[in-house]
Amino acid sequence: MIKATILVPAHNEEAVIARTLWYLSKGLRLDEFRVVVIANGCSDSTAARARSVMPDAEVIETQRRGKCHALNLGFDASCKSAPIVCLDADLDVTSESLTALLAPLSNGTALASCGKMEVITSSSSAAVRMFYQGWRSNPYFNQGKFGGLFALSPEGAARVFPLPEITADDEYIRRSFNAQDVAFVPTCSFSARAPFRFRDLIRVRRRSLRGARQVTKLGMASPEQKSLPKMLRRALVSPSDTLPIAFFLLVMCWVRVCLMCEGQSSSQRWERDLSSRAAG
Repeated sequence: MIKATILVPAHNEEAVIARTLWYLSKGLRLDEFRVVVIANGCSDSTAARARSVMPDAEVIETQRRGKCHALNLGFDASCKSAPIVCLDADLDVTSESLTALLAPLSNGTALASCGKMEVITSSSSAAVRMFYQGWRSNPYFNQGKFGGLFALSPEGAARVFPLPEITADDEYIRRSFNAQDVAFVPTCSFSARAPFRFRDLIRVRRRSLRGARQVTKLGMASPEQKSLPKMLRRALVSPSDTLPIAFFLLVMCWVRVCLMCEGQSSSQRWERDLSSRAAG
């Protein structure tokens, strides 16, 4: 019996896909989980690397680039009676955390679930480290990080698939559910590597905000609207947080200014961090 289908969309992830699948395979019973890697628009050996590390995984190759398209292909190949797990190809998560993530879905208490993301900044510049120190103070993350890794019940997956052609797939899915429909699982932790360089951080933040605005235009409001006043209050009462929060907000203001200068043709632009992948 399949407990879940794990979808791993991957575009030119040759440098990191082996690490992600290696972490995932430790203790994972592949007779109970279906792993589907969707190599989309790749010009490298992503698909071959995935097959060599996890021969039992299903690897789908498509010339069409796009994460939402890749996830839709993966969903078509999934077991519709079991939960869906969406996992970015550059993240580290163990089978124990994955099992914990699925628990609220199996007992019917939630339509979606998310865990706790740890951002590794040990190889990043001082500016990047300070940004993420301020980023962690966002009270939204008290209820987990819905992005990069999350799980959907069969009912939840049926609500959001097929995904529209947008850049912010995780943001679209997150806003498709009410807060009471999403379970935060603190025992599920996964790791992401921060950009090494500040200019790569700016690229990632531009893409994130650009994608969030796309979702907003679809009539789906952001659940983070009350975060800013809480962050400002924290900066005032906690001197150790004042500078990181101020720096975080300054960077986000600069990102918004950058987006104001973009043309309409940039709305589908996908910017990514290559610095952390180069060390994969």
